[in-house]
Amino acid sequence: ILQVHDELIVEAREDIAEEAARLLSEAMENVVSLDVPLVAEAQIGKTWAEAH
Repeated sequence: ILQVHDELIVEAREDIAEEAARLLSEAMENVVSLDVPLVAEAQIGKTWAEAH
């Protein structure tokens, strides 16, 4: 896992990429309870550019 400013970059096998993305988003959104909801979007790509 690599944290870059307001994003996390995670490397995972292709066969578990969707599950990794779901778990990452869930963890980021539920890390703390606030009055304002935290929203996290996970993108999947073979390169950083492909995921953006």
